[in-house]
Parts: sequence; structure tokens; C-alpha cells
Amino acid sequence: MTNSSDTFKTGEKAARAGTYQCLDCAQRGKTTTIQVEQDAIFPHCAACETMDATYRLTAAPVAP
Repeated sequence: MTNSSDTFKTGEKAARAGTYQCLDCAQRGKTTTIQVEQDAIFPHCAACETMDATYRLTAAPVAP
């Protein structure tokens, strides 16, 4: 399923590869990031154990 916003939930497909931050952890004062490849499915967050985590892209890979 295509996501038209700048955030992604557990179970959604990543529109692009990059580093994503868990916004649920951020609300709790923690910084948790994961590396996700394009078209990968976002996992639940192991750090805050949120089964329906919300992620936002923080850094995309730089093209060579």
C-alpha cells in the first residue's frame, strides 16, 4: 500500500531506502533509528516495544 504522508507505520512498505526515526520513542525522550531498504516492510519498534510504531525518514542514502 502506498503512503502519501511523510510518516510510515509498522507493516507499511518503505517508499525509499534510508534512516528512519521511531516517533513513538521520540515522544518518550529516546532516539531510536533503523535502516530500511526501499520496498521493505516497516517492523514494530524493538526499542519501545510499540507494535504499531510510526517512523519518519531522517536521512536518505547519498547517490554515488
